[in-house]
Amino acid sequence: MAFVVTACKDDDDKEPDPVEDTNPIVGRWQLTAVTPETPGTTIPALSFIQTVAPCILELKLTFNPDNTLTTADCPSAVTAIDPFVPVGTDAKWKVAGDKLTLSRGTTSQEFKITQTDTNLTVVVNTQTDTTKPAVNALLIFKRL
Repeated sequence: MAFVVTACKDDDDKEPDPVEDTNPIVGRWQLTAVTPETPGTTIPALSFIQTVAPCILELKLTFNPDNTLTTADCPSAVTAIDPFVPVGTDAKWKVAGDKLTLSRGTTSQEFKITQTDTNLTVVVNTQTDTTKPAVNALLIFKRL
């Protein structure tokens, strides 16, 4: 008596390819300026960041197609801006219209942005006291 067992794998059961985000923000950007949104406004946080991170204008962000975010060239700037802009380790991004959402773990923040092929401006509220009015700074980036 013969007993035969065979099995086949269905090649159509492949894992789907990960979806890649095609938003124009995908790419590498260098910070070129940090200024008050309203000219003449004094923002103490900006002075503090420039003091503790003199390399701030060397900071580069890479928005990857898998919605991850990486930083380069100025770790002290990443630490200094972290209370306002979560761009450190494990940061993720998503753009919907003129809003950029940055998240890390269970924390996420939404920022108004304007972008062209070569420029990106992110509006950041530097006021950490939520009972007070926003004090906005502009983070201005150029595409590398």
